[in-house]
Amino acid sequence: MITCAISQSNYLPWKGYFHLIGSVDVFIFYDTADFTKRDWRSRNKIMTPHGLHWMTIPVGSNKGKSIQEVALPNGEWRRNHLETIRRNYSKCPYIGDVMELLAPVYEDESIVNLSKFNQELIMRIAKYLDIETTFRNASEFNILGDRVGKLIAMCDSIGADVYLSGPAAKDYITTEFDDIPTKLKWMDYGPYEEYKQRTEPFSHHVSIVDTIAILGKATKEHIFG
Repeated sequence: MITCAISQSNYLPWKGYFHLIGSVDVFIFYDTADFTKRDWRSRNKIMTPHGLHWMTIPVGSNKGKSIQEVALPNGEWRRNHLETIRRNYSKCPYIGDVMELLAPVYEDESIVNLSKFNQELIMRIAKYLDIETTFRNASEFNILGDRVGKLIAMCDSIGADVYLSGPAAKDYITTEFDDIPTKLKWMDYGPYEEYKQRTEPFSHHVSIVDTIAILGKATKEHIFG
């Protein structure tokens, strides 16, 4: 039995994103989906001594482009983001692990588009967490159809028996999976235990960078139980 999930690549996603990845056999990066500005594709939150802080890649609006077509900007944002993470988590026990995971991607200027940048970070973190899921890209498939039809077509292309979807898709998935071989299941995130963050009140909705900096390899047990 093959279980599949499909999602756009997010910037340094929260732990639930990796929970979804680790719950399936094949994870398809939806790199052909339209880029949406001011969304998780180009930004995420970390915890600082002063509370939550957004880190945003300044890619602009990129109206009408897919995420694979969004170019990374020039400038100091790569160095600034790395330094922001290093500075805010410098006293955490596993900041060394975080920097070893992230720095090679930020410092690789041959990575020039957002999709590739996000994917490299996600795959390195998944490997650190010993997640053995196979990664694919939507651009590998010649898919047509409406919003849900494309999801079904990708599932068909890899022979998926089950499509595991995040709950946000309940806004647009209705009965399309009812009478087809691929069965729809909904992802149930958590509940996750709290750990000692740098600042109160505690928030689960931060980048996994926060979790790894504090828990290290135990992040896997924190996510999957």
